[in-house]
Amino acid sequence: MPEPELARDALLTMYYYLRLTRALEERLGILYRQGKILGGVYLSTGQEAVSVGAASALAPDDVIVPSHRDLGAHLVRGIEPKEVLAQYLGRVGGPSRGRDGNVHFGDVRRNNVAFLSPMADGIPVAAGVALAMKQEGAGRVAMTWFGEGAASRGDFHEGVNLAAVLGVP
Repeated sequence: MPEPELARDALLTMYYYLRLTRALEERLGILYRQGKILGGVYLSTGQEAVSVGAASALAPDDVIVPSHRDLGAHLVRGIEPKEVLAQYLGRVGGPSRGRDGNVHFGDVRRNNVAFLSPMADGIPVAAGVALAMKQEGAGRVAMTWFGEGAASRGDFHEGVNLAAVLGVP
């Protein structure tokens, strides 16, 4: 079996975030079923590695534009579990300080652009962020996530085309 390209510590850190994501989402699901969370809870059960692995590959100055099933990316990028719980419960300790819906959160200070919608609108936003970073010449990248439902929307095609035409990172 070939040696893994990542160091053992990096692999253990990713495993930690995989487990943390699953445990936190399980708790959010329980709170939702108890009626303590208004709005939706979108679990990434079985898909945690998509956001955790991708976010783990980024440099600290890179920017993420997560979607509704990317709790793992938020955690990797520094959003604390207590902040996530406060966000879902509409408390002031959440990233939006209790002023926005449960999945609509981010923290620009941590290079985490707030989630807008569960469809493809994060793609043109990420392209715009990447264009700004390209103009700065800082060597940073922007990353976003989306599901297959987003691929049939105009903002998917517009965002991907914009990113390609402008050659943004």
